Amino acid sequence: MRQSLHAIIDDHQRFPYTSSATDTWDVLELADELQGNPGRIITLYRNAAFDKQGGGNNFYNREHVWPKSYGFPDNDSSINYPFTDMHSLFLSDIDYNFARSNHPFKYCDANCLEYVTQPNDGRGGAGGGYPGDSNWQTGEFTEGTWEVWGGRRGDVARALMYMDVRYEGGTHGVTAASEPDLILTDDLQLIDDSRTGNNEATGYMGMLSVLLDWHRQDPVDSVEMQHHETVASFQGNRNPFIDHPEWVSCVFEGQCAFSINAGLNDAWYNPATNGQGFLVVVWENIQMMFVAWFTYDVERPPEDVKAILGEPGHRWLTAQGPYNGDTALLDVYVTSGGVFDSAVPQVDPPVKDGTMQLKFSDCSAGVITYDIPSVNLSGEVPIERIVQDNVALCESLNLPR
Repeated sequence: MRQSLHAIIDDHQRFPYTSSATDTWDVLELADELQGNPGRIITLYRNAAFDKQGGGNNFYNREHVWPKSYGFPDNDSSINYPFTDMHSLFLSDIDYNFARSNHPFKYCDANCLEYVTQPNDGRGGAGGGYPGDSNWQTGEFTEGTWEVWGGRRGDVARALMYMDVRYEGGTHGVTAASEPDLILTDDLQLIDDSRTGNNEATGYMGMLSVLLDWHRQDPVDSVEMQHHETVASFQGNRNPFIDHPEWVSCVFEGQCAFSINAGLNDAWYNPATNGQGFLVVVWENIQMMFVAWFTYDVERPPEDVKAILGEPGHRWLTAQGPYNGDTALLDVYVTSGGVFDSAVPQVDPPVKDGTMQLKFSDCSAGVITYDIPSVNLSGEVPIERIVQDNVALCESLNLPR
């Protein structure tokens, strides 16, 4: 799924950080507009409302929730895509942005410094001690902590998850600008090593385990969706974890629900056995699957030896049946007779000779469980793709539609 999502959200339209033309200030003042009041904005951490001031004011500025110091601090060339990516830029009170600095996102405690919120949009301003609805801060750099208040912590988590998937190294497909590989982690040393003062090939940020918690604690709401839709309308790409919060567990925890689709149509094999292969064909329109299973002896037999069904060196079976979710339940058939060079081949009617279950864990691997009573054969066979060309198609078809 990660590969497919990256391909979908990659190569967005960049806007300048600061410019006399449309820039990040213009877009963010629309994205973070106070709902119901188009002349005012609301800030990320303090939840404070201000009249729109434009760039360079004394009240609010632009917060990189993925600190630019961790991988992409230098915007001199004006082609630094993560630096200006507004899916991870939010308007923030200047003093709160300064206090947050470049601390990783972690949990704090009652001994940390409290940064209260203000009541706006029906939330914030209640206080109530740790954690209440305040932000909490301690320490410096990666030794420090910034805990986001409960009303916006999910917004921050999903913005960083977007950055992790959007930026996977390489170059922009249109402008050829170099892009870093941004990675969420719980390793503070890796995060600290990213803070070199230079644009790096790889940047780290965290803490991933905390962000996963915050994603669940603070679901997508109308404020986050407004920011998302506005940025998407300018950049031309979306944050998939706002549109589909359920994808977070798949991409970042490996807990992916898989559904059989036509992207599995391919040649497969058992990597532990020489000369054994499978051809899988999926018909999505009728929810059916066909499998051809064949083996052959990798050593040439004597000329007078005939292949016998069930012998280790030979098996040619077909199976077909319905599928649901990640599993297909198939009837196994033996087809015999017929001559390839005959004008009218005489083929015996196919005979059902067993059952097969084919369960896929993802787009690249599955397990066949079979039972063929006529030759007293049963067991399990792990299968993998011979080539990976159709994996991206399979992953894209596996996305909910």
